[in-house]
Amino acid sequence: MATPADPPPGTPPHVPASPGSPAEPAELARLVETARFTPVRLRSGYDMGQVDDFLADLVQTLRSGGDPVAPATAARFATVRLREGYETADVDALLDEVVVRSGGTPRPRHDADDPRPASGPGHGSTGPGAVVQEQKGLLARLFHR
Repeated sequence: MATPADPPPGTPPHVPASPGSPAEPAELARLVETARFTPVRLRSGYDMGQVDDFLADLVQTLRSGGDPVAPATAARFATVRLREGYETADVDALLDEVVVRSGGTPRPRHDADDPRPASGPGHGSTGPGAVVQEQKGLLARLFHR
């Protein structure tokens, strides 16, 4: 005989959390542990060692019941060129997902390698809707000059 505490027949034993509710820390820890990032070499990427160390600390924070939102939104990594690094968009997407699934708001991200100037007066525009970009040579692009 079913009691009021028993779920109705055919109901799954565990109902997953709704999209708006925070995820379980163990679930987020597994997400971080199993994350894989695209390696890059000829364009800038995040330093692999720094990212790996940060993610290991983040997993420890999650497993100990700490709040991952503050560290994930404050995370900054050195960028590398001409040596292997992680695709910045991949790492940023994982951190944003951790923040959102923890109930926080992700920080706005700006691509440091985006050559387009900021829009608005005094930022290189010559008219409404115009985009003017300086053409740089190979050495200038390599050395960010």
